[in-house]
Parts: sequence; C-alpha cells; structure tokens
Amino acid sequence: MAVDIAIEHSGIDRRQIDTVIIGDIAGFEAHSVQSKTLAPRLGLAPLTPVLPISTGGTSGGHLVNQAATLVRAGFARNVLCVAPNTFDGPLDLQEVINTNSPMVMEQPLGMGALHMGAFFPAAYQEQWGTPDSDFEALAEKNRANADHNPYAHVTTSLDPAHAQRMLSTPLRLGMVCPVSSGAVAMVVSAEDDARAVAKNPVVRIAAHGSVSDGYLGGTRRDFSRFEVVELLARRVYREAGVVDAARDIDYAELFNPYSPMEFLLMEDFGLCEKGGAARALHDGVTSYGGRLPINLSGGVTCTNPGVSGQMAPAAHAALQVMGQSATRQVDGAQRALAHSSGGTFFQFHTATIFERVS
Repeated sequence: MAVDIAIEHSGIDRRQIDTVIIGDIAGFEAHSVQSKTLAPRLGLAPLTPVLPISTGGTSGGHLVNQAATLVRAGFARNVLCVAPNTFDGPLDLQEVINTNSPMVMEQPLGMGALHMGAFFPAAYQEQWGTPDSDFEALAEKNRANADHNPYAHVTTSLDPAHAQRMLSTPLRLGMVCPVSSGAVAMVVSAEDDARAVAKNPVVRIAAHGSVSDGYLGGTRRDFSRFEVVELLARRVYREAGVVDAARDIDYAELFNPYSPMEFLLMEDFGLCEKGGAARALHDGVTSYGGRLPINLSGGVTCTNPGVSGQMAPAAHAALQVMGQSATRQVDGAQRALAHSSGGTFFQFHTATIFERVS
C-alpha cells in the first residue's frame, strides 16, 4: 500500500521506475530477504534492478540519500525507496536488540539498548543541570504532536502513570519508542522527470550525507552531545548553502527513539545554542506555530516500525516542504532537515535537506 501511494503521489508511471532500493536491518531478518520477497510484488517492469541496503539503524535514512546519489550520478532517473516493517517480526525483539551491544565489555555487564540510550540524557543532565521534568515536557510535546498524525502509534492517550515508569535513569517509559508496524515509500526522480509530471510541488534534495562514530562506548569522549553530528551538519549545510541553521531551516524531523535525544540533536545541528534546547522548548520555538517546529509527527518516540521509522523523518520533511504534510502544516516551509540514527551507541547518522523549488 505504501508503494502504491508513493508512486501515485509522484505522478511517475510505475513502468518508469528503473531502480528499487529496499532497506532491512541485519540481525532482525536475514539480509536481503525483504528485497527478494517484496520486489517481485511491486508490479514493476521485469528485470528492474533491486538494491538491498542494510546499515543498521540508519538503513531507512540511507535509502533516500542513496537514491539521490544514483540519480545525480546518472545511474538512474526514477528510484523507488521502500522502507518495510521490521521490528514486529522477532518475537523476542528486546533480546535481539540487546545482542547488538558491544561484545567486549558492554554485553558481559548486562547492558542493553535502554541502558545505552540512557547514557546520553544522563550525561546531558550532568553537563547542563537539566531536570527530569524537561525531558518529560519534551516527550509530552511529541505525544501532543502525534495527536495530529494519523500514522502515529503513541499519543496523549498514553496513561500518565504508565509514562512515568522508570526504565533506566533518567529514561521513563513515556520517553521511549514503541515496537510497532508500518511502511514508508518514497520516489526520488531526476528533476526534469519530476517536472514533466508535476502534479505536486517539486522538492529538491539539496544536500545529504552520513557519518559514523566508534562502535565501542569507550571510544566516546562526551555522551552529552553527538560530536560526529556536528561534523555532518557542517558538511550538509555547506552543500545546501545553509549559513545559520536556526534561521535558514524552516522545519526539522530529528530521529528520537528516546525523546531526550531531540535536545542533543537540536544543539548539534545548530538549531539552538548549546544548553539552550530546553529553553527553546519552553519558549515554544519548536512547537507548532513556533519559529522552528521540530517533530510535528511526534517523531520516532511515537511510531517505531524499524526501517520505515528511520525513513519517516525524510518523508515528513519532504511533505512539509511540499505543503502537503500528513500532520500539521508549517506555513511557508521552504527548507527542511531530516535526520536518522542507529547503532548501539547511536554511532551512525544520516542527514538530508529538502528544498522547495516550485
């Protein structure tokens, strides 16, 4: 269904799709099984090349970026990106995720995904003195946004007592993403092909990139920020001509499986000053109607179907710039940032900047 909706929305004839990119996460399913089982059912032209991508938690974010690379290089003109459901397959998902933790030291210590996710907000609190109430307010903001997203799975209907359950200090259940089902598809085309069938505004991928940090937690110098995201941001901003991100970006979808990550990412992408993310939240800067709305979809905190959850930020960002948001629309949005992240200690990151050109 997601593929049918994406192709119809693009205006591209299904027979014009010349490449398919499908994501998966090795360890949650056998690599390329999604490609072998899904591709023949998409109704595309015979012998259409299919590229499986598996880069862990950034598989979804890499799909649209790889499509843009293929189109820019002239290897393809109309690329279908398919981010299938992932996380509701394994019956013991949390146990599977926990095996991804580094084997040298972290696994013998009994550390799992939640514990590693808690490193970042705990270090951020130590650095900036941020109270738990600020993290809770951030999660509540995202759930309120999710009320306006028909595809969200966690909303303000979450029982407050349930949300307050402590999991790993300072992470509470209401700050942690669910395990849910869904799929996302996008079509990335050469610009002249897109304009030829333009029944919707044309949006250009102005810049994209990826970056990786060390695998082991011990390689990190500072858990209160994502140092490599700062490097990635400088690279994509330079390519897109972004001088002042807080001024030049109209909207952002930041990958937040643990809601406090949004504070760190806001600062590392230069969307606010260091240590100023909570103040921006309370001042309404990042809320609907604010100067720089962030995660009006509710983010991954409110919907987490694996690979599709990783590509969802790109889909939401692109639709915002088109003026066709599935959530609340940001008036006059011309440029949007989408981010995804993955890995045991979130060592992988992708970023994509979308610009409206017509």
